[in-house]
Formats: sequence, structure tokens, C-alpha cells
Amino acid sequence: MDLESTRRQWDLTFDHGYVVESIDEHTDVIHLSLRKQCSTQDFCLSRCWNRDPDGSYVIVYSSVEHPMCQRTRGMSRGVMFGGWIISPFSSASALNVGKPGSITPEWSSACLVTKVVKLQHNLWLEWFCRSGRISLPQRIVIAQVAGLRELCDHTSELREIEKKDLLIQYMATDTTEPHGQASLYAGDVCNTRSPKLINIGSLTKGKWPFEAGLKSTNCWCAPDGDNFRVRGSNYLHDRKKVPAGQPFAELVAVDWFVDYRRIDNICSRPSGTCQHSLLKNDYQESFVFAVNIQVPGPRHFSIVYYYRLRAPLDKSSLFSRFVHGDDAFRNSRLKLIPSVALGPWVVQRAVGTKPLIVGRALKVVYHSRPNYLEVDIDIGSSTVANNVVRFVLGYVRTLVVDMCFLIEGKSDGELPERLIGTSRIAHLEPDAAVPPPPVV
Repeated sequence: MDLESTRRQWDLTFDHGYVVESIDEHTDVIHLSLRKQCSTQDFCLSRCWNRDPDGSYVIVYSSVEHPMCQRTRGMSRGVMFGGWIISPFSSASALNVGKPGSITPEWSSACLVTKVVKLQHNLWLEWFCRSGRISLPQRIVIAQVAGLRELCDHTSELREIEKKDLLIQYMATDTTEPHGQASLYAGDVCNTRSPKLINIGSLTKGKWPFEAGLKSTNCWCAPDGDNFRVRGSNYLHDRKKVPAGQPFAELVAVDWFVDYRRIDNICSRPSGTCQHSLLKNDYQESFVFAVNIQVPGPRHFSIVYYYRLRAPLDKSSLFSRFVHGDDAFRNSRLKLIPSVALGPWVVQRAVGTKPLIVGRALKVVYHSRPNYLEVDIDIGSSTVANNVVRFVLGYVRTLVVDMCFLIEGKSDGELPERLIGTSRIAHLEPDAAVPPPPVV
């Protein structure tokens, strides 16, 4: 019996399908046609799978574009994102059998489909479990499905598909930018699908939760400012915090560096992202705010966020006072709010969401020029912070970490607080860090 006949026995919606391209031993691109009540719809899907140590299989599907997978004439092209976990019978209790010896050889290798996720027409996702179905809003379940994708990350299946997506986008772009730049300009950097954005930093712009055509691993985007709460207009009187709203600077690039010495004053380097890409030519009037988070060790890592102001610097603003103030003022005002959007509970508790006045807890060095201000934050200057970051790095491939930066308001005239910018880093790969540009 062939594969299609076998599948039709357990999936009545299956019409036909074939493998378009095998990427590696854990990944392929497939074409499927599925029957509905009165029509048939086709799909081009990236299919990846992974076998866990307990014998379970995790299988994830997501819609992709592929030049060898054309839409079938007379059918509409569907979009699919989901997957399932197939688990073996691991004990006699799972089979409701009184004695372990009663498991027969043919049953000992049997499996159950333990979870299936399906996207409904009303944009709700449903988990189908052995005990029935559980309906949840899409934004909740999509984060759970992202957990399935994490289990497949180390097979490089997402990276291979996404490299092709980026190559297609690059080939479709009419640009004279030098080859080899990475990270993207973005208007709405979490939601845009434009294929004409240009990479300008070492870490690529993406989207998390997953969205077809955009990377969701080893990438960055800027989450909604309302995900964070800041001091409201009457905070000094009622102590109430409010959703932060839109930042006044946009995240335009992220660099992920590694070196055998600490990486300082990165914005001054002529071939670096700031000087070479953000402040050249038409952008000479721009002002860049850069945050360089330095993680020391046998190898020194730095993740650098570059924010560009959406409007000229307002000389009467609190941020302008910060830019032109002395180090004592800066150390007393720069605030960071962290959040682990996806990750183990123990990491979420270790990181927390409590605002941090950076200059009071860590050593900070400021590099100021007329068109940029770089803030170098040395994590190694605090034993506690260094231990927390080292702990988090052990889980970094499975984490989605959000941060925002702002200047603390201490008087009614400085309230409500406004965000400088936000950032989200998804499933960062330590091995993806690159050497920094030379000093001269």
C-alpha cells in the first residue's frame, strides 16, 4: 500500500501530496491538497520533525513560498501553521493495564497522537487532545506552538528555509547597498512583510510569534510599547502605572558580537553599523541612541541595539537633558525594564519584570558625539547580574526576551514617562555572534 492510500485511511481530508524538496534529515518542503466539503485547497509547507529522548516525535508545519511548488490550477492556496506530538506508550498505566508484564510486544511500540493544533476560520486555534478539544485564542496557542518549533531548532531546519526566504527577498530588492550587511530598517518592525528592507546589522530582523516569510529564530523585532507599564501623569500622587505607548525612537538594527576582549565604543568604528550604515549620506542629520550590553567571560559577547529618533532631538525634552547631561545624571535616570516573553518558569523568575536603574546597579560608560550616544553596560561589574545573565545564557536558544529603555521621570513635568525604544530577541544562537568591526 502506498503512502497516499495509507494516509487516506486516517485523514479523510487528504487528497494528494508529494515532497517538493528534502532540506536535511529533519526537514523537507511538501505540497499537499486537502479536501473540504465542496472544494479542494492546496498548501506549500515546511515540515520539520524531531525525536525526543523519550521516543516522542514533534512534527511542525508552516506555510512557505517555494519556486518548485506552484499553486494547482483551480485551487486556492491555503495557509497553515500547526503540528502535533506523537508519544509512545511509556508505562502500563498509560494503557490502563494492571501489570507491566501484560504489555504485549505489539503494543509496546504503539504510539498515540497526544496533541494536534488546528487553525479555525475564525482565527481561533484548537488543541485536539486525547481527552477532547480545548479552544484558545490564537495569540495564546501560537506561543505554545512556538514551543514545538524550539524543539526542532537545533536541526537547522528553520534556518535553511529562512535563508532561502532572505535570498529571495534580497534578489527581489533593487538596492546598491554593500553585500554582507544584516538587520533591517522597519516602520512597524514587528509586523512589516516588505521584501525590500535591507539588512544593516549582524542579527537579522524577524518576527515572533512565527509568521510565514519572516524569521522567528535568532532574530530581533520591536514589540508593542503597551507591553510595558510606566509611570503615568499622576504617578507621584496615585502611584499608578500605565501602558507605555509608542516609543519615540525606532529599533533599526541589532549587532551580536564576540571577541577575546571587551567590545567598547562600537559606534565610533568607521566600518560599523552606526557609522557605515546609519549615519552616512542622507542620515547625517539622524540621532542614534545605542545600547551595548557587554557579557564578559573567556569570550566577551556584546549585543548592541541601535535606535534612531523618529524626529529631531527636542532640546527641551527629558531625553535631551539625558543626552547632554553629565554621567551622574545619566546614571540616576536610565531605566531598563526586562521581560521573558517565552521561556522556562525558572528563567522568568530569575529575570523578572522589575525596572532597573542601570547606572545604580552596573558600571556604565557613555560615549557621546553630536549625532549619537552609546551606552556601554558592563554586566560583569555586578556579581549578581553576571550570575543571572550567565544562567540565562544557558537557556538562550529557547528564550524570547523583551526589553525597553526609558528615562525615569521624577517630577510632574517629567511625567508620563515615555519609552525610548523596545526590543525583542528570539531564540538567540551564541554561535551566530560575529567579530566586531576593527577599531580603525
